[in-house]
Amino acid sequence: MSEPYRVLSWGGGLQSTLLGELSAQGELDRVDLIVHADPGWERARTYEIVDFYSARWRKMGMRVEILKTGNIEVQGADEHVHMPFWTEDGGPLLRQCTREFKIRPIRRFTREQLGYHPSDAPHPPVGAVESWLGFTTDEWTRAKPSSVKYIVNRWPLLEMYFDRDMCKQWFKDHDLPVPIKSACIGCPYRRAMEWLEMRQQNPEEFEAACQFDDHNRKNPLAERGASTADALYIYREDRVPLREAPIDRDGEIERRKFRFYQPMFGCDTGFCGT
Repeated sequence: MSEPYRVLSWGGGLQSTLLGELSAQGELDRVDLIVHADPGWERARTYEIVDFYSARWRKMGMRVEILKTGNIEVQGADEHVHMPFWTEDGGPLLRQCTREFKIRPIRRFTREQLGYHPSDAPHPPVGAVESWLGFTTDEWTRAKPSSVKYIVNRWPLLEMYFDRDMCKQWFKDHDLPVPIKSACIGCPYRRAMEWLEMRQQNPEEFEAACQFDDHNRKNPLAERGASTADALYIYREDRVPLREAPIDRDGEIERRKFRFYQPMFGCDTGFCGT
């Protein structure tokens, strides 16, 4: 049986970047493709990390591809591709952005590398692709099988019993830039601690998130009958505008709550927060 086509789904975050580096250094199997799907609105630090490691890995003989998949800042409230905005009733809208800006573009590109149409039958054979995802032991519940038969998901960091702190320490021990958690600037899954850090460290990014929140307050999906929620919010706790959110208070509550363990990223697909 031939070896599967190994693809690293690189979010630009801590864990998936470590997988890329370990593969490039020969500490793990060599992947055939490292692919990053760029939704057009990542944090500046994430773009710096993507630029640094893309250049580094290419010099090390790795194939790295950056897919420009749109601009989620503009499209994030569009029907069929919207973010998981919080509503006045509490629950978020169905998350569609990860599928449209990350999963589908990567799968379509991967199929083309195998000589298949990006979406139409015939499909690659069962198990033709081994997809590497950067989950660690502190988020093992996010590890789920692929939804398509030709892809088999693999989580090398779980096999190595790595947690997030071990990933960070690895980069420090090797004197390499440490990635932050990757996510769009206006992602509704951000916790108060993250909003607080963004406001303190990158006020221009925080302002962009506030403007995005203000701009999308009135749900365009409701006007088309596609949603019953009239108002949308990206701040999850109190369903209030981000500008007015008590992120200092909520951030301190979270620090106490998560003192002994890391909060898990809200998206469980493995394509955003890793």
